[in-house]
Amino acid sequence: MRIEQSPEFQIHLQTLRSKEELFLETIYNVGNGHFGVRDSNPLQGNNHDYIGSPGLFINGFFDYEEVAYGEKYRGYPDNNQGINRLFDPRFIRIKVGNEDSLTDHFKVENIDKNLDMQTGLLHELFSVTTPGNRNFNLVVESFASLSKLNVYGVRYSVIPTNFSDEIEVIKVHDYVNQTVHQQDEDVRVSTDLGQMQLDFIPDNGQPSYLVTTFRSQQGAIITYQASENFAPNPPIEYFRDDNHHYGYRSKYYAKPGSAKDFEFLFAIGDIHPLVNANMYSDQYLSSLNNYINDTTFKSDLMASAQVWQTFWLHSDVEIDGDPALQLCVRFNLFELNQSAGRDALTSIPAKGLTGNGYGGHFFWDTEIFMLPFFTYTQPEVAKDLLMFRYHTLQIAKEQASDFGLGKGAMYPWRTINGYESSAYWLAGQAQFHINADIAFAVEQYYEITSDDDFIRDYGFEIILETARFWMEYGNYAELDGKRQFVLNRVTGPDEYSALVDNNYYTNVLAQSNLRLAVKYVRKFKGDDGILSRLHVTDDEIDAMEKAANAMYLPYDKEKNVKLQFQNFEQLPKMDISAIDQSMFPLLLHYHPLMLYRHQVNKQADTIMVDFMFPEGNTLDQLKADYEFYEPITTHDSSLSKAIYAIIAARIGKDQQAYNFFSQAVQTDLMDVHHNTKNGIHAGSLGAAWEGIMYGFAGIVNNATSFSLEPHLPSTWNCLKFKVHLYGNEFKFTIYQDSVEVELLSGEGTDITVYSHRKHLTPDNNRETWQY
Repeated sequence: MRIEQSPEFQIHLQTLRSKEELFLETIYNVGNGHFGVRDSNPLQGNNHDYIGSPGLFINGFFDYEEVAYGEKYRGYPDNNQGINRLFDPRFIRIKVGNEDSLTDHFKVENIDKNLDMQTGLLHELFSVTTPGNRNFNLVVESFASLSKLNVYGVRYSVIPTNFSDEIEVIKVHDYVNQTVHQQDEDVRVSTDLGQMQLDFIPDNGQPSYLVTTFRSQQGAIITYQASENFAPNPPIEYFRDDNHHYGYRSKYYAKPGSAKDFEFLFAIGDIHPLVNANMYSDQYLSSLNNYINDTTFKSDLMASAQVWQTFWLHSDVEIDGDPALQLCVRFNLFELNQSAGRDALTSIPAKGLTGNGYGGHFFWDTEIFMLPFFTYTQPEVAKDLLMFRYHTLQIAKEQASDFGLGKGAMYPWRTINGYESSAYWLAGQAQFHINADIAFAVEQYYEITSDDDFIRDYGFEIILETARFWMEYGNYAELDGKRQFVLNRVTGPDEYSALVDNNYYTNVLAQSNLRLAVKYVRKFKGDDGILSRLHVTDDEIDAMEKAANAMYLPYDKEKNVKLQFQNFEQLPKMDISAIDQSMFPLLLHYHPLMLYRHQVNKQADTIMVDFMFPEGNTLDQLKADYEFYEPITTHDSSLSKAIYAIIAARIGKDQQAYNFFSQAVQTDLMDVHHNTKNGIHAGSLGAAWEGIMYGFAGIVNNATSFSLEPHLPSTWNCLKFKVHLYGNEFKFTIYQDSVEVELLSGEGTDITVYSHRKHLTPDNNRETWQY
């Protein structure tokens, strides 16, 4: 079966620059936010003879190991969390005569791969040769369902080319800690913890497993069914092997050119506490069976494809005039959608669900770089992602207390379950701006969606408790002849500077966080229930307002630039141009202290404020900040170039804006950082979308009016996209000299283009601006 769709939504093997196996495993992954499956060699399984890195990753299913410190002090994280790499559901065992792919090395060649992003279907053709030189083609089709988030489907076709002999197809998964050969000295690549146990659930009529973790005490049930085969396909039977392992098998006599098909649907369970998983396994299994009983591979694929069609209907970004980057943009959006947790208990791992890089942890990347895409296009998903932060708020408050603070929430720098997992606290735990990043995302979500229930029941509490953190951590000091509120010993977004005083980004975000708390206390002033429940006092809010107004923002008056942190101007500059390209990224070749003592940035830091808080920034100020920081930025982080593209577009550096954006949007599909093999760069996917929206489309969102100041690249004929605003959906079409806006649903609102405001309503649902 082949579902033909538009080539503009397809990733063909022949069009990719790299054919390296681990890179392809990442690019051709399939997922749905609940789980993800790498595109491995389907014959590999747990076989050491292959170089692949297979794996099934369930979002939030992790284990941990105790962190070994030379010297451990109070407040250091206890455990290193790591997402689990479960068995590969793609694995199939094939016997040809007396040759067995499980014990004999079958040569497997990639002939064709095609990922259809409109349907989520991955179609592949492999040429397989046995040691005895018998050859067969193996067609594999697979998908992760978006209509049933627990369902994964895989279909095999076996086609002999040069022999007639007996073939046996066996589908058994009798291991759980997936073996891989991947080795990498990159500190950003996590090793598998291997703390899982697999137990077969017997007498169920189909292979069913309870997978449990050793330390985190989690459990998940996985089961699968084979579709009944009808002639001319051979019958397939459920069986138990000599080791009491359950699976399916089919044995038949094969002839050249004759294709035989085998379909399987997996139900991948939710995560449960271990005690519940053991006690209620029969009930959980029964619920899972409902997903895959009385259905077929084709019908579930079609149902999932319809959800993908809806996704593209509302979330596509169309670029007329740049087909190469158009494909990259769509790949990025596709991967974002595959990576986002939708259960309000998980978020988006830094590598999505395509690998265990960064341990499968959630970072600030979600709130600042990825959440805006969902807030503008799928607000219900954005809300689920924010609810993860609400559900871990109590843990954040406990961590603030353990840290030694009397009040407030201290969100983790990197986490899976809400507890801090960054053992390198200088560049991790000290990035306290995560608290304000989350508050900023809550406000942006509310500002765009007007979701009153969310802000009242959940969002306000997040904003309040993170604001309380700053009041506990900060203090007043005499600076520049006046009493100012300072935040010392923090690490900003740039990880080549650590434990500094008054990082500009951190202070501005904290200032915003405090002002938001004041704003919403006043909003809920008449609601004694919510304010009394959270123990809000007038004195506390007055203190927050004063601290926000007195926040110290370091500034170099001679250069007219925002200083990345206090006394930043005293550091010597590192001559980046003199460093051999083989030494990048610098973090892999330089001692951290050597980087900390120089004016050298891993990524955008101070200039992020320029696009997140545009009000009050003159064009001259933007230019000064850009000209100062761009030459000292290595862009070793994949989050960096898209941000510089935004500012370059706003200051009229059109070619630099396009160059930065094109590199950012190609990060994974073109393997720009040469490490896509370890998983996608999820934050970069979102940052590239921001590059289009905040840079080229020129979106400036604020509470009173949604405004645009477009700066399209000269090669783009037009840019089209849809966004949700205040309960409305609008379609924007931006040309080189005009903007067309159509109200698709809702009651309408004001739209401003280059200071010219117009009001759209259902009766006046289309407007055009010339600029």
